[in-house]
Amino acid sequence: MTESLKTVQVDDLRPGMRLHEVVRLDSKYRTIDSKTLAFLQAQLAGATFVVAGDAGAREVGADQLKVFDEITAIRALPAAWAHANVVEDTVPALQELGFYGFTVEDHGVPDSPPARKRLSDQATPETVAEVKEFLDHVSVAQDQRANAAIAVEDMLERGRRGKYATDVAEAAVDEIIKSGASTAIQAIAGLKSSDQTYAHCVDTSVIFQETYADMLQRTGQQAPPAVKRITLISGFMHDIGKSKVPKDILESTARFAADSKEMMLMRQHAPEGAQILSDLGMTKETINVAHYHHVKVDNSLNNSYPAVDYSEVMPITRLAAIVDVYQALIGKRSYKRNWVPGKAVGLLMKLRGTEFDERMLGHFLHSVGIYPIGSLLRLSTGDLAFVVSIDPQALEHPVVVVVESAAGERLTHHHVIDLRQAQDITVAEVVDHFEYYNASDDEAFDIFTNINLG
Repeated sequence: MTESLKTVQVDDLRPGMRLHEVVRLDSKYRTIDSKTLAFLQAQLAGATFVVAGDAGAREVGADQLKVFDEITAIRALPAAWAHANVVEDTVPALQELGFYGFTVEDHGVPDSPPARKRLSDQATPETVAEVKEFLDHVSVAQDQRANAAIAVEDMLERGRRGKYATDVAEAAVDEIIKSGASTAIQAIAGLKSSDQTYAHCVDTSVIFQETYADMLQRTGQQAPPAVKRITLISGFMHDIGKSKVPKDILESTARFAADSKEMMLMRQHAPEGAQILSDLGMTKETINVAHYHHVKVDNSLNNSYPAVDYSEVMPITRLAAIVDVYQALIGKRSYKRNWVPGKAVGLLMKLRGTEFDERMLGHFLHSVGIYPIGSLLRLSTGDLAFVVSIDPQALEHPVVVVVESAAGERLTHHHVIDLRQAQDITVAEVVDHFEYYNASDDEAFDIFTNINLG
């Protein structure tokens, strides 16, 4: 397979291409305003910008850009942006940004699968051992997730009887921290059926905790256990106000009109939750998450509530709001079709700046990555493989476990491929695991949890 560099227009982007530079931009980049400057500094930190000037073009970093600069090209794109094959929504998202022309590395599509390396050349023993340890965590995490969902339900049921208490939920949080199961539960969140309240709160909390801790570490801050506990508890309890919503409405599969009585009751869960948590003496962060996780950047939007200025929404809540919607999209439920993680990320990108804080969305995308753990990928060999590990410095090269051969044979003994090491093997496409493995709601999850590395 030959790799070459060429220039293409946005409509010509296709799977197998990796974005190298943006070489044609919308006219708004000829004289950038303060809003565009803030967006570029938040979303493209680390990129190199070519800026026109009287003395000729110069290259600067995002932090050196100024209002009124004329940008003619963008180089060294962050990994989360540098892939044309992330989702089918990539092209319209780039068009909306005003990015119209690119130089790309074209990996192309091989005429025949590449020759296979020896298994020992595809992953080190240390990587295989780490994968085995992670899969062991998944087995334990399955029960922890189920128990944690029961704890959330118990908390809400007590609330319906006027006896609010958080001891059971906090014990579940402490157990997740103690076992280090957050990453494993995050994988389960995208593989296993969910509900719209109990498991949703658990899945939201672990994704929230992982992304928030990652954001702190990448910005040079600490993420001690106390911070992890606050984020987990905030996720667990962000919907505690739903204990005030009649159960028949809460668990209904109907889609209520925005101005319906039912929806008005549902929207009260945010201020009700904040009051409950305030009465329980919870932290200001946890209260803010419960109160404002549905407030949008543009608070005039119909789905933004309660009616407050966005400045009231803490940064931690701005991230929680993104995670809340992301989990609702990827969680498979009986009454809706789920989104594969990559497609969900594409939708979130479209909503940046209107519904979601652009800076926090950038942190979220960097943490979740291109191929989230639990994603099902078709490799350039034709094999199907699940993602089991991600390197933040090499998001395009995850560690995977092959579960099905190119011939469609379901394997019973599996092997690990570290795409950082086996670089002759690439990702051909993201596969909708719910659609592909559809014998039961949890078939993909069952395959994942029965991976056998020998």
